[in-house]
Amino acid sequence: MPLGRVGKAAGRGACSGVFETAALGQPRRPYRSRFYRTASQGPGRLRDEFDTSGFAGSTPRVPLIDALATNTHPTIEQYAGAVAEYVRLAGALTQSQKKIGQIKSSAALCQTVLAALKLEIPYLDHAWAGERPVAGALRTVQADVSEFHPLDGLRLAVEIKPVLLAVGRAVWNRFGDVRTFAVNIHLKFPFSVIGGLMPIPTWEELPGPGSGVRRDTTQLVARLANRFVRAGSRRTEGDAPHLLEGVGVLVFDPDTGAIVPDLPESGQGLRWEEFIGRLAEAYQARFEP
Repeated sequence: MPLGRVGKAAGRGACSGVFETAALGQPRRPYRSRFYRTASQGPGRLRDEFDTSGFAGSTPRVPLIDALATNTHPTIEQYAGAVAEYVRLAGALTQSQKKIGQIKSSAALCQTVLAALKLEIPYLDHAWAGERPVAGALRTVQADVSEFHPLDGLRLAVEIKPVLLAVGRAVWNRFGDVRTFAVNIHLKFPFSVIGGLMPIPTWEELPGPGSGVRRDTTQLVARLANRFVRAGSRRTEGDAPHLLEGVGVLVFDPDTGAIVPDLPESGQGLRWEEFIGRLAEAYQARFEP
């Protein structure tokens, strides 16, 4: 399938990559993958429908990303290792390789989030990993992980916003996207549980990937965490709609592929386990089995 027709996959449970170069206000996902679950592959399987023939050098050259895309049960540690390799190799990748790598890694992260939530909420029976349109109060958006219930309508929606490259330039736009996602949906579905997840590396290369000039991003991440602490404080359906029930900031070291153990700080509610826990707590408080 030609890369220019990737957007045709909408409506099949596609999970998009999120590109750091998009400015606030522009279409948030100009490219989508055809990764979706099929009966023959079993639940959670990622199916790669890309046909990159005819695009010289378009086959992704990030082995851990390729392995992640074929993993039926990707873990958060495997995701961190794969995107760490992506950041290290980004300077040697073409634009099409970068896009495909981001799409594949984001698709796996959708599956990882859903699997973690199902461990905490055994009756999460109607949830879906992958883009689905949600008609909010202001506009229609795509939720990366969601649940539509026959009785309640939209119960759960998670926005995933990786910032893997050009961190300093993109991070605040992505922060605004997450806040807009929350208010748009909460105004129409006040009982819905809304989450936002943002993976970020501990360094970036300036002026771009492959330059060899690294800039530490940990201070920027600390500032972001302080803002997200306030944003992720919605505890009841009567709280302000611009807040979220759960926010996660996943900080990883591109050199080691490991999740940073002390950023964000434990207790802020932003670490992976806290993010999943808060979403599960809010869901179970509002919706019974």
